[in-house]
Amino acid sequence: MASLKIVLATAFAILLTACGSLEKKAVLLNLGDTKEQVLSVMGPPDDRQLKGQNEAWQYCQTGAGFGYHDYRTVWFFQGKVTGITSYKSSRPASSCVTDIKPIRWEDAPDITIEIRER
Repeated sequence: MASLKIVLATAFAILLTACGSLEKKAVLLNLGDTKEQVLSVMGPPDDRQLKGQNEAWQYCQTGAGFGYHDYRTVWFFQGKVTGITSYKSSRPASSCVTDIKPIRWEDAPDITIEIRER
């Protein structure tokens, strides 16, 4: 009986650690980070979409909370992070990866190009 309690306590601790891990990783990213920096923090994306010099990487976490999947989209322009957005899905009997939304490029963060005269 004691070993069952240990197993259950360990499983519960692992579950709590897994909750919000996408959020905890994403908070380590900054505007202007490179793709290599994002890979080192977040790992490879679950989905990658390109349009011109724009790129969007999507990450998902199954069971992020009770009954939903958690998603983070990391937006790039010319290989640098321009923003991070998030969404959740609670569609019954869905898997994390199959519920990834298609990228809507009009939702991409604004990009400001600064021109300086010398």
